[in-house]
Amino acid sequence: MPPFTSKRKVSEKPQHLEKGKAKRIFSDKKKSNSLQQPQFTLREDEEELPPERCQHIQFLDCDIQVGRVVFECWHCQQGIICEYTGKPMMGEYKAHPSLIQVKIQCPNCEQTAIRLTTGQVLSTKVIPSPWQQ
Repeated sequence: MPPFTSKRKVSEKPQHLEKGKAKRIFSDKKKSNSLQQPQFTLREDEEELPPERCQHIQFLDCDIQVGRVVFECWHCQQGIICEYTGKPMMGEYKAHPSLIQVKIQCPNCEQTAIRLTTGQVLSTKVIPSPWQQ
């Protein structure tokens, strides 16, 4: 039995890809129908952006009346835990309805550590940051 070879029509020409572009080939139908995670790479003329600053936040006990949130201060990265209660309150900003944000002051640096959309903040305590090692 001769080895398997693919047959191409005589009028069909091979397609050449532009430089830097790859063609995806899937071996079975399951892979071609499933969602694929895109792979991002930088082109030669692109520069990598500097890392953006982020704030670690974790909400606890969201399904009970008094919830807790653990976060880091935006300014000094001090760990803080807050207890809060109530639903977010609606206000008005530039004649449009808007949620009222409660500013939480950091006990360490005394600046606004975070803004929460909640009814009332019951307590704020300093803790070691769980994200810093």
